[in-house]
Amino acid sequence: MKTKSMISAHCFILLASSSISASAFVSPPSYYNPISTKIHHPLHQQLSSYIEVDESAVRDTSSLTQWAEQYGAQSAVDFSTYDGVDMFAVATDDIPAGSAIMYTPANMFISSYGAKEEFGTLEKAEKMIQELAGPEQFPMFYVFVKLLVEYEKGAESPWFPWLNSLPRIFDSGAAMTPTCYDCLPPLAAKYAMAERVKYINCKQALREVDFISEDTKKNDAVTKWAYNVLGTRAFEVGEEMVIVPMADMFNHGSIPNVEIHYDEEGSCNAYTTMDVPAGSPLLMCYANPYNPSALFAKYGFLDENAPATFCKIMDIIPSTENRNLGLSFSRMLFYHENGGISEEVFDVLLFEHLSGEWQTQKDFYNACMNGDVDTKAAYHQQYLGDVMGRLKKHVDTFLVELDKLDEKAASKDIETHTRIPKIMAHNAFVREVFVRVKENSIDPVIGYQ
Repeated sequence: MKTKSMISAHCFILLASSSISASAFVSPPSYYNPISTKIHHPLHQQLSSYIEVDESAVRDTSSLTQWAEQYGAQSAVDFSTYDGVDMFAVATDDIPAGSAIMYTPANMFISSYGAKEEFGTLEKAEKMIQELAGPEQFPMFYVFVKLLVEYEKGAESPWFPWLNSLPRIFDSGAAMTPTCYDCLPPLAAKYAMAERVKYINCKQALREVDFISEDTKKNDAVTKWAYNVLGTRAFEVGEEMVIVPMADMFNHGSIPNVEIHYDEEGSCNAYTTMDVPAGSPLLMCYANPYNPSALFAKYGFLDENAPATFCKIMDIIPSTENRNLGLSFSRMLFYHENGGISEEVFDVLLFEHLSGEWQTQKDFYNACMNGDVDTKAAYHQQYLGDVMGRLKKHVDTFLVELDKLDEKAASKDIETHTRIPKIMAHNAFVREVFVRVKENSIDPVIGYQ
């Protein structure tokens, strides 16, 4: 598993109880406490004494299951890989829908609330984060610090076998360079640079944490590795951030076959939602599958099965009205399979086109909001040529820009800029969608007009 093997609350079904049959796994005794930082299990002594974070380092997943079982986890999955780098969970046997496949007790979690309880409030660091990004980044920072604390302990850390099994190579926005951003379309570049800024914020605030060594603070490879682990494996639960070891091995899928819920003790239980044949990947949905550029920037993988992508129209000034009509990265869509265009694209573009005709714009808006299908359709028919002309110009211009980005990317040395091939694959996916939209939904209408 690379950066794409992680779980996220966005597509999870998080339940206090489940309608699925009771877990086949037995919960640990209620006296289980968070993993003690003083525990030194004999297994750790069989492993390397430190975590090598260099990209050439080999992930050691051989002891992961044994380690997890020693701390109360239970699993009916195996781990596989296509390339020796990306490790992910697969079904060991044919698994019926509704089967319990993994249990991770809460004492194994790495969480922002657990870190804050362990370290206390890091007031100076919080003040810096507040100034740089706001309090919403506090939970992320506490998990970042916790990962570095456990990294510094090496084999002394109770989480060492898990840490040593994690990826070293990341392709997320935080791992990219300015050259990478220059080769991405505007929205994807914006998402990727935002991930980089979050890392820089954490790195700067780390200066105010006195129990992290100066060597670690100055080691960009280590701090970037810790941030990428956090960025690709932690998910939001309420106002906190949590990493669930073992469950972080589920890969992403636009059509997931696994969901999780949390029991009364806060432990994580994973179930299948459909029949899964033996050897098949076990998949979660990390986030909105209709925004593959956001997934690419955060996790570093391209979801080639994404059903749609944002139409990339980014020159519209947001308003309450156009937001109500669907001005959103997740609603104004071009569809991958058939080159279709979502209704929201037409509604928002027509509303903007009518900006010079106030009463007509108001009547169209009210028809949309009131569900007056006939009136809405009449307006769309009346202004179809104008809206389709705007769409054609946008799509044609965007395809030209993609060609320029590819020329720029092709001129780079991939030995130096190793993420360029994935960036070009992302751009090729977007181009494929836009060409289908042009050929199937725009040009035939323009030609008919």
